[in-house]
Amino acid sequence: MTVRMEKPAFCYRFGTAEFDEARCELRVAGLAVDVERRALDVLAYLLRHAGEVVTKEELLREVWAGRVTVDKVVPNAINKLRRALGQANAVHIATQARAGYRLDGLVSRVAVGRQPVSQMQLAPGQPLPSRPHFVLQRQLGHAGGSEVWLAEHQKTHEARVFKFALDAGRLRALKREVTLLRVMHDGVPNPRHVVELLDWNFESAPYFIECRYAGPTLSEWAAQHLPALDTPARLALFLQIADAVAAAHAVGILHKDLKPANVLVEGGAAQPRVRLTDFGSGHLLDPDRLSQMGITRLGLTVEQHGNDPSSGTPLYTAPELFDGMAPTVRSDVYALGVMLYQMLLSRFGQPMASGWEADVADELLREDLRLATDVNPERRLGSAADLASRLRRLNQRRSEIEQARQYQQAVRRDRQTLARARARRPYVLALVAALAVGVVVALILQHEAVVARNEAQRELHKAGALARFLNEDLIGRSNPLVSAKGSDATLREVLLSARDRVGERFRAQPQAAAEIHASLAAMFGAVDLFDEAQAQARLALELNERLGGAASPAALQARAVLVNALARQSRLDEAQQTLEALERLVDASDKPNAAGSAEARHQVAVARSAVLLRRGDFVHASAELRNAIDTLDEFNPDHAARRDALRLERISALGLAAERRLALQEGQQLLLEVQARPGDNELMIALIRLAMVRGHGEDHAAIEQLLLQAQPVIVARLGEGHSRHLRLLGELQGVAFRRGDWPRANTYAQALHERARAKFGPDHATTYVTLLNWARTLGEAGQGALAVDKAREGHEQMVRLLGPGAPQVQDAAFVRAWMELEAQRPAQALKLIDTIKPAVLETYRASGVWQAGVDALRGIALQQRGQAAAARPLLDDALVKLKGEEDLAQPSRVYVLAQRARARLP
Repeated sequence: MTVRMEKPAFCYRFGTAEFDEARCELRVAGLAVDVERRALDVLAYLLRHAGEVVTKEELLREVWAGRVTVDKVVPNAINKLRRALGQANAVHIATQARAGYRLDGLVSRVAVGRQPVSQMQLAPGQPLPSRPHFVLQRQLGHAGGSEVWLAEHQKTHEARVFKFALDAGRLRALKREVTLLRVMHDGVPNPRHVVELLDWNFESAPYFIECRYAGPTLSEWAAQHLPALDTPARLALFLQIADAVAAAHAVGILHKDLKPANVLVEGGAAQPRVRLTDFGSGHLLDPDRLSQMGITRLGLTVEQHGNDPSSGTPLYTAPELFDGMAPTVRSDVYALGVMLYQMLLSRFGQPMASGWEADVADELLREDLRLATDVNPERRLGSAADLASRLRRLNQRRSEIEQARQYQQAVRRDRQTLARARARRPYVLALVAALAVGVVVALILQHEAVVARNEAQRELHKAGALARFLNEDLIGRSNPLVSAKGSDATLREVLLSARDRVGERFRAQPQAAAEIHASLAAMFGAVDLFDEAQAQARLALELNERLGGAASPAALQARAVLVNALARQSRLDEAQQTLEALERLVDASDKPNAAGSAEARHQVAVARSAVLLRRGDFVHASAELRNAIDTLDEFNPDHAARRDALRLERISALGLAAERRLALQEGQQLLLEVQARPGDNELMIALIRLAMVRGHGEDHAAIEQLLLQAQPVIVARLGEGHSRHLRLLGELQGVAFRRGDWPRANTYAQALHERARAKFGPDHATTYVTLLNWARTLGEAGQGALAVDKAREGHEQMVRLLGPGAPQVQDAAFVRAWMELEAQRPAQALKLIDTIKPAVLETYRASGVWQAGVDALRGIALQQRGQAAAARPLLDDALVKLKGEEDLAQPSRVYVLAQRARARLP
């Protein structure tokens, strides 16, 4: 039996001040006041002994237990408290000469709950065990065998959450939680709705996991913010939760303890951000997935195949689990349904008792809640994604119901009219029936003739408009007799000139206009006019949705083109949202020409690969590109140009993912095919050579030869400022970098960054990737003072644009960390090192030694801080794993710094 260690918590009121002991919050005249924790602890003790004289020694013993203090620490705290209370309330704290302090006046108190008492003897204000720079702030919760605490870094004030295990059973749960969070972070392309795992300690007591603070629990957040949200806003908040659960299910994880306490919400009512937490009761449906992802089976060495309903919370536990059935995806859906009901009614903690339907006015929401919480799992919704899809389609479903009602009303009116007519004139029914048959036959024949005539006229008008557009707006614009630039007019100029004539030319042919806009979007992307590509994609999407609906093949294709345009602009959050909308449309559609078609799956795969490539997830991107090629072969095997483009992207992604043999194999195959084709294929051959360079590994001579063969063709056909040429310059810089030719590498790096900034501007990730590569080059060349400022700018801007978890940002943090160590700033370096995830870096640029590199950085930082005992094992192990650096003509600076740090240790 678990003993719950708690004590009563009260809300005290005196004067115009109010102190909530449970939240440790002081309000004056209704407004929250920011006061340091020690002063609030003093106030709490005075309130508990209101009217009594409390000595200085008592306060030191109770508030500063076991800590070294200065002489005036108590008077200083009292003064801070009086200033916070304001002049009117400060008089309540009286000083008793040579005795102590007393809280005077009328004090009222109301019980507001119970506070947990730490079984680990932890208390607010204490430094965290094994993390001396973090100070405990308050206990967030506790359950059998565990405690959860909020801590704050003394210097940076960064908030972290630490979950401690008090016994062996809870330690297994912590290990399971670490394993499942790692699966989520590594297996979900964008795990933004899962709490961020930072570190763990399973070697010595106290055992814990460490996560970034992600806000209060849903029920705590709701108490302050939920009343301000209308029903659509509440549904939008819930959809974040449902999407997070759906993402977990997609990688084979059941949460098994979904409830408001395990949903964290950051931000206010305007922009709440949801994260799931507490996977300690979770279940991995396919444990073999761990070995495929290279993740240790912590806490999963003995899988739970049965079910223990006590591992969840009864209010949210699906009924079948109490009968001993194994948990499934539908068990989590049940918990989601209960939470949705509570969120809609602001009644957290209330069960869905008999008659709950009367509380929900919206008939569609009642239907969704019934389907999500049906006691029979066979009748329950099959997934969290299904529930989310139904909620997102509420307006569409209402429209369909209204149309059905109007149709039924019309049918009833017609029947009533017919009944009245029959009652008045029964003798003419036979004649009317005969005439009706004749009229219907005539109308059908006439309708078919009109449809055929109109279709022929439309196709004739469309063909004429297309011919005029090609002859006058495209080809004509490059005619020397028409264009001012004559034969010097570029494709870019011709496209821009033709762009503005589409609307006028195809005003009466919206279907043709949509096709032209989609084609222009692809062409603008090819010439690096990404703003124009995005605008044309949006026009194509708008027209196609109006003509055939959001799930029509043309609309799906236009949305995929828009995802690609946004990704290439480095607007990755918007690209991800557009991609998710595309995925939902394909999943939700029941039309045979959409959801189940190869074309629809192709568009999704193309869009996913675009986002993954720009995020630096080359492993998953290459897999999606393979899907895109395979599905293209299913529905349009004759589209050679599109297939070539996808194969080029895949060859490049394979090389970046360190799949060198496969990259070379596919590149050589494509090269042979293109060389055998008739016509001018020089540009395609050059692009294949550029895509293949990463497949040659460390063969610098072969790489340089390919690049120099490709460069004149790419410059001549595409221009020096084209993104393909910028990439080629980046590869040349890489060759010089790996050879240790720093003057040449620096020249390439500087030129590349300046061209990227001029081309993409300050809000594109490529600008800062090139800046970081320039900083890396300067740093390796020993010019640390110049390098560190560029590295800081590059890292900070990439965090702004891509978020801290993106692989490129992780790489930027690694580079900046070793430059901070070059400058002897270990504190700044350690903050960066704490954010680095080697597994993410392996997906970005696989080497097998990222973990050793991170350990080397941490060891160097600890050596610089004088922590020799902690630094030695890290450096020894890292130097062994990085041993191959010794054989290089120019070892990396990290390896050089690690050697120096180790040599300085006793």
